[in-house]
Amino acid sequence: MPGSPATFGGRFRSLAGYALATAGTQNFLGARWVPVLLATTPARYRRSMALRLLSLSPHYFQPDEHDRDAAAERNRRSRVILAHDLLGRYLLPDDDVLDVGCGPGYLAAAVAPRVHALTAVDVSRGVLACARVLNPAPNLEYLVAEDFHRSGRDVDVVYCIAVVQHLTDEVVAAALRDWHGALRPGGRLLLHVVIDDPAWRTEAQWRAERGLVGRVRLRFALNCFGRSADQVRRLITDSGFGELELIPMSTLVDVDDDVTGQHLVVARRLDLTPPRPSAGSDRSDRSDRSDEFGAYDEIGGPAEAGTTAGATPHRGLAAAVPAQSTPPGHLDSLERLDLDPLGH
Repeated sequence: MPGSPATFGGRFRSLAGYALATAGTQNFLGARWVPVLLATTPARYRRSMALRLLSLSPHYFQPDEHDRDAAAERNRRSRVILAHDLLGRYLLPDDDVLDVGCGPGYLAAAVAPRVHALTAVDVSRGVLACARVLNPAPNLEYLVAEDFHRSGRDVDVVYCIAVVQHLTDEVVAAALRDWHGALRPGGRLLLHVVIDDPAWRTEAQWRAERGLVGRVRLRFALNCFGRSADQVRRLITDSGFGELELIPMSTLVDVDDDVTGQHLVVARRLDLTPPRPSAGSDRSDRSDRSDEFGAYDEIGGPAEAGTTAGATPHRGLAAAVPAQSTPPGHLDSLERLDLDPLGH
């Protein structure tokens, strides 16, 4: 019965759990006690505890999903389809891949068997702790973004699903530069974007809001910022990417998820010839990819004859990316926003 003590008590417990899990920020499950609780939970109860923790977040499960096991299975099935029908079109078996904003890891676990190695990053240590319990794989590592930066790794592919529509233009631009720096020369970017959705206000409209409620929502809520196709293209090309395609997802995948009404950006880091592996490497010869994907000089055109890359690919931004706008550190722009992206 609405308004009954039992209903009120349930709502209070939900709100209290939400407040504790967020620690007053958008970094859902970022509170320090979350990974500690999972680590101290007996192994046979750990999966159940991870699902219960995820249910405290406003976006890992749908609002009407009270059966956490059923919600987890729905997530798993939809992410297997996305990995196979969508991302799988652009992945090779020997790729090193970075999943940005991995959430509970359902998509990362579905992608991992298709590639050589996958690193999944998120800003929330708590949701990463849940992902390690729910979605482990032998070639999959879950890290906070700053730890990936410290590792000095480079990757062949960066993908990011259900994240950038919640970020301001400034943060998206910084993130794109970070991802450019993490990619090996010629590496691929796969980015889920929302284009011209009339239900979503633009960032300018949000910032023009003078009411207290609107200003509070802009600062603390998980907002959705509308963008045009031209805005998306400009953000991506200004960050050093080219060969950009903007593809309706409905032409690529059929899955029970709202992403099918949205778009996938496919782009490539343009600057140098893709690197060749060092002598004695047991990985397949990446030099073959210069023919498949093309070679590029520092301004995005075909590389001149005789151009080579070192055996160890470099991290850092290409010369084409304005140095004055380079943020401090790689892949921590989401951390600066203090946002835990939508789980996948």
